[in-house]
Amino acid sequence: MRMRKKKNLIPRMERCGDRLIREPYAMPGKWRELMPQARELRLELGCGKGRFTAGTAAAEPDVLFIAVERVPDAMVMAMERCVAQGLTNVYFIDANADQLPLFFAPGEVDRIYINFCDPWPSNRHAKRRLTHGNFLRLYRQVLKMGGQIHFKTDNQDLFTFSIEELPLFGFQLSEVTRDLHANGPVGVMTDYEAKFHDQGLPICRCVGTMVPWEEPFPTDIRRVKNRWLDVFADGVPDADLGKRVLSEGNYLWHLFSWELVPCLSGDAARQALAAAPGEKYLFYYEYPPEGEPLVRPMTAEELAALPTDAGAIPGADWYLVDKDFTWTYVQTHEADCGPYFCRRDPSVSG
Repeated sequence: MRMRKKKNLIPRMERCGDRLIREPYAMPGKWRELMPQARELRLELGCGKGRFTAGTAAAEPDVLFIAVERVPDAMVMAMERCVAQGLTNVYFIDANADQLPLFFAPGEVDRIYINFCDPWPSNRHAKRRLTHGNFLRLYRQVLKMGGQIHFKTDNQDLFTFSIEELPLFGFQLSEVTRDLHANGPVGVMTDYEAKFHDQGLPICRCVGTMVPWEEPFPTDIRRVKNRWLDVFADGVPDADLGKRVLSEGNYLWHLFSWELVPCLSGDAARQALAAAPGEKYLFYYEYPPEGEPLVRPMTAEELAALPTDAGAIPGADWYLVDKDFTWTYVQTHEADCGPYFCRRDPSVSG
């Protein structure tokens, strides 16, 4: 449910102005200057009305808390709550979580709290979940080694997704429970959590500890396809993506043939592929040839031997990406379509 616009929002924000970090882009490596005696720096993503923020900060006055919230009407209530309690170890940022590497230096953060974030139940919107791999990669950029993510939700499906996703991106799970308050209230609750607990709904919680990790290329074709779409279809309206690319009878490469994103085609695409750096991986998605691996690494010799004439593998298209999905090349089965080459938008984190 959308929060009502607060009356006198700007004056109320100004009255708490000393708690608001107005230029977070100038702060990487400088956060401890706000509280030199702090033993830890912790982030809360989506602080809402601030019940958890204020309660946790009051319980640990020697910890510096930074609350990130993109809804000013909620954030002002959290700020007022902290001011009313006389807390001096909490500051606020009005921003989205995808900006964290621009606000914090590598290893500057000790812990991240994610409480009752939007579950985004549709698979098409999975990349918006704050426990999706795209966000976990960002958290790894700002957390120290051994730093932690503390995650709570009432959504069982989101929790299942999260405890599967976290280990895939170098977070070791502990304290995993699907009924945190089964034996009585545990820790500081958020406003949502208190409401759900009063209704008898179980609360899920886990801790993910960051460990050394190097991202492998995914071997599951669904993960490859989803990451390909996350990167190369970023910014394409859901309606266009659904109608032109994902609906029955369409292909992933329709992203390019319908000109939904900029790309090269024909000889220009072939030349771009020849100059493309990095390890190369091939995958088939729609109508893969029988007996062929769906995902596999490609050597230069294997790439040179791949059929490029339309119809060489009837109905089959093949896709190339580098390990980090910074570019893709598509050979289609249709003579008048492609090949296509597309570079990732530098602003896309995935």
